[in-house]
Amino acid sequence: MDVATKPDIHDDTPAWIVQILEARVTVYLARLCLTLPFWWSGIDKLVHPHAALAEIQGLGLPPSWLLYGLLLIVQLGGSLAIIFNRFAWLGAGALGVFTAIVTYMAHAFWKLQGPARFAELNDFLEHISLIAGMVFAALHCHEVKESDR
Repeated sequence: MDVATKPDIHDDTPAWIVQILEARVTVYLARLCLTLPFWWSGIDKLVHPHAALAEIQGLGLPPSWLLYGLLLIVQLGGSLAIIFNRFAWLGAGALGVFTAIVTYMAHAFWKLQGPARFAELNDFLEHISLIAGMVFAALHCHEVKESDR
């Protein structure tokens, strides 16, 4: 977006909110919290590899060490890319695609009935919003890089 056409966030935002939003710590905390489910899961899988392999198998996939390694790279590497804004577009994309695939596999609400269907649909929709969060992370990180130029 061209700087000349970019809306001014100060138009309707109270000054104290602007200060919070523009603080570096806010940005880092937001990136850390957005990626929390991924890096927390990655650390847990790193510490408990056999449980991670069982989880992979529970999705109907072979419990392979290759998939385990790829899972760690995506969850931990993608999180770090976003947190530190280094190849954030790649990290957000990898986490978004990963989330889409796993959500389809693990939350197949369309195969269920009654309360179980409702619960899985809620989980499915929550994961869709997390994918949107990855898109916003990529957009934000791109804007930050552009404004630094």
